[in-house]
Amino acid sequence: MSSEQLPQNYYFHKLPNGIELIGQYMPSLSSTTLGFQFDAAVIHEPADKPGLAHLFEYMLFQGTKQHDARALNEAFESLGARKGASTGLETSQVWAQIVHTKLDATLELLREVILQPTFPRNELDQMRNIVLQEIRRRDDEPMSRIFELVRSNFYHGSPLGRPMLGSDDTVRALQRQDLLNFWQERYQPNNMLFAIAGKFDWEHVVAKIEELFGSWQGNAQALTLQKPQPSNSIALEHQEGKQEHIAMMVPFPNYMDEDYYAAQVLSEVLGGGMASRLFVEVREKRGLVYGVSAGLAGNKQVGVLRVYAGTTPEQANECLKVIVDELRKLEQDGITADELERAKIQLKSELVMRGEGSGSRMGAISRSWWYERKFKTISEVKEAIDGVTQEQVLNVLRRFSPLSPLTVAAIGPLQHDELVGDTLSF
Repeated sequence: MSSEQLPQNYYFHKLPNGIELIGQYMPSLSSTTLGFQFDAAVIHEPADKPGLAHLFEYMLFQGTKQHDARALNEAFESLGARKGASTGLETSQVWAQIVHTKLDATLELLREVILQPTFPRNELDQMRNIVLQEIRRRDDEPMSRIFELVRSNFYHGSPLGRPMLGSDDTVRALQRQDLLNFWQERYQPNNMLFAIAGKFDWEHVVAKIEELFGSWQGNAQALTLQKPQPSNSIALEHQEGKQEHIAMMVPFPNYMDEDYYAAQVLSEVLGGGMASRLFVEVREKRGLVYGVSAGLAGNKQVGVLRVYAGTTPEQANECLKVIVDELRKLEQDGITADELERAKIQLKSELVMRGEGSGSRMGAISRSWWYERKFKTISEVKEAIDGVTQEQVLNVLRRFSPLSPLTVAAIGPLQHDELVGDTLSF
């Protein structure tokens, strides 16, 4: 891709070993955020080792050939750098946020983390215990567990349905060799995207990345997933108590779909805030919930509209019925002109507020490049939101029913008939 094809202040370069570099220059900032993104996430774990990618995220910063964990943390702190790693279903990222003058030293430390991790045995038990505590907290918090329950059923039979943290048994079974194998298989130059946003000199960035990573050789095997085939289903997890947590997922346009921004408008109207239909109908008018929301999720293969409601067992059946009624009204009637305009204003405001920092822009350009291999500027996204029409919204609802195939999950004391009644016929 030539520089003439790129928007102003956006950059792309590819090294001979396969590493891709992208950047967004933001001259008004003094900070810089950079990230190394890999296809090394939950879906890439061996099927019998769930939780490996999350434990790996912690272990990356526990030592390199030059620095043990304490010395490594002190080295980053001496630069005033914020650093970390994150792992999702499909990608992982090692990142840092710095004052722009500390770029070179930060890149040198991150090179150690990425190319020379030691995964020391004396740190493994400590990091494992941290993950086990996270698993216990997840298992003790139905609001956290409900989303894994609905996701595992929506993506039934697909690696996309795996638990992010794994289980107590699978994490206890993980060994140092598992970490080494994952690193050797997934951390390869053809599998790495480097992204930077903020204040920087692009030619210097390219030269420095080439100096530090240009001699790195290797190839990660591409992973091919079959497209998930969600179906109508209801999954209940019995738990005594005074709360009933309900979650729903239904296929919807994903990030690459031409109707993605119309789908964003729909999710905003349905459950994006205090003026949304679900908030008004379920909470404000009837007082059925202490929390209700809707939003978009998904991946490269399937987009998702997700709904959550937290209620009491006594009100859960009526709560579910009202939510389904609102989904049915949405499918049949679409949205009003006033709702369309309010949703556009809210989405654009959120876009501007998120886009003011180098961290959010680094994440945004990584996502757009990973999904579509192109940049989406803030102006282009605003224009796309502005361009959404009521007819386009109706077209989304013709293509994607918000009621089918519908995956429903609930955690609480109610049995199937008590929760569902005659609200759903499957």
